[in-house]
Amino acid sequence: MRKWLLLCAALAVLLAGWRPAAKEPEGLALVRVLGVDGPGPVRLTAVCGGEDQGDQSRGSCAGADFDGALAGLPWAGREELSLTSVSYIIVGRNVELREVLLCVLRNRELGASATVWLAEEGASDLLAGCGDPASGLDLLARQGCGAPTAAEALARLERGEVLTLPLLAGDGPALIDWEEWRTTP
Repeated sequence: MRKWLLLCAALAVLLAGWRPAAKEPEGLALVRVLGVDGPGPVRLTAVCGGEDQGDQSRGSCAGADFDGALAGLPWAGREELSLTSVSYIIVGRNVELREVLLCVLRNRELGASATVWLAEEGASDLLAGCGDPASGLDLLARQGCGAPTAAEALARLERGEVLTLPLLAGDGPALIDWEEWRTTP
């Protein structure tokens, strides 16, 4: 009887979803912030780390389009970069945002829940000046400066609605304003 009770308790714990906290696999850095610049070539800047990681690995890669740059990004740093933990996407003013968001939503590693932010002087320049951009963006989000998710931003663009993005600058990064996204005619 006691064995059945222990077996039922173990099964209940497993069914409840208990599992140890995920840890970063050896030699793999989890990207938290992804910067996107340029309509073509597209330049991606990845920054790992944040409050839950001590690692501040970085990587940068360029490609003819977003998908091309994304294909080379995992090997663009000191260690392999994983895109499964991207929480923030920072875009420069010159990106083809609709195409980038479509690619983000189609990609199995990137999530539709990553929030979209706008860099005043370009994403790579902004991220180069930030020691820990994920923690700075976490703080801005906790302060109520919420940015739309990739799915929300694409939905607004597709419906022809106004898309307003938080505008970032400086080290930190710091919120300086909100700006309407303007599509090029």
